[in-house]
Amino acid sequence: MRQGMLYTLLLILVLFTSSSWAVIISKQTRQEVLDDHTLQQKVGDLYQLAINNQINALNFSMERLALPQQEAARYLLFRRFENNGIALSASLYGFVQKQNRQSPTYQLMEYGHDYEFSVPAFNYPTIGFRLMKRWDQDQKTVDFILHSELHELDLKTWLSGPKKSAHEQLLLRELDNLSRPAIDFLTKQLTATNVTSWLPSSRVMVKLARITRDPQVYKLLWLMRSDHVIEGELSRLATHRDAFAIAQLMLAARNPKLTSLAINELVSIHPMDKDVETFLVQRLSNSEDASLTAKALVTYGHRHWLEEIMNSNRHVKTRLIMQTLSAL
Repeated sequence: MRQGMLYTLLLILVLFTSSSWAVIISKQTRQEVLDDHTLQQKVGDLYQLAINNQINALNFSMERLALPQQEAARYLLFRRFENNGIALSASLYGFVQKQNRQSPTYQLMEYGHDYEFSVPAFNYPTIGFRLMKRWDQDQKTVDFILHSELHELDLKTWLSGPKKSAHEQLLLRELDNLSRPAIDFLTKQLTATNVTSWLPSSRVMVKLARITRDPQVYKLLWLMRSDHVIEGELSRLATHRDAFAIAQLMLAARNPKLTSLAINELVSIHPMDKDVETFLVQRLSNSEDASLTAKALVTYGHRHWLEEIMNSNRHVKTRLIMQTLSAL
């Protein structure tokens, strides 16, 4: 009885308040409305209609609710959608959009130091906005996956223009979910060309390289301008220490900006692979790299091996190496 009188009073306030149709209620009144058992049951029924995609019945049932139950029901229903991670169908998205267009009538007053302002008592618009934003993101994800799987996505076009950043984030998030043929389709757009006129960002290239372990992708990666993302991939490879990773470290050393890091990662591997030893001898025979290679070898405990190479190989830059050793 008391609950019914409360709803009647609130409805009368709506009908006879100012032209803004805003009704200020207390937090206690708001909680009493939300805790009403009949409303809770009604929201459960609305939720089942939504799950079954019975949108006409859902709209009809919502419209039959009187204020303030209707606003509270929107809030509770939207909150249940969000908490349960419901994937909106196109028709259910339309329902949320339609309901979200209804301006909130009931307001709470918030007070601070020398200010006060009102906020919706049943803040369904904020939740509805999040639901619609998530639906939009889901549609873009489906679009990306579908066009990739059908071999219809032009990577250069898709990763260019005003939506470049959003598309890149989507690719980084969803690339693992593509089939291998779809990933190969995207990769070959970069590798199966004689002249490379465009490459995506280092983040995308590293992601593609990690997933595919394609030497051609890594070759392009090591040719790019070095940054912390590429350097991070170099260090990650060094922790694997398998033949593929070692081959990539040696290839990366050809990039002047990566030479020092690549050599340091290589000499940190114990014991040294024969291919690595051959590679390091070549570097010790190069005037530009002899000093930094010698320093790296000594730092990681290979001084004895370095001295043996100096004594047995006349091609290494002995004078530069000795200068380096004397400075250590």
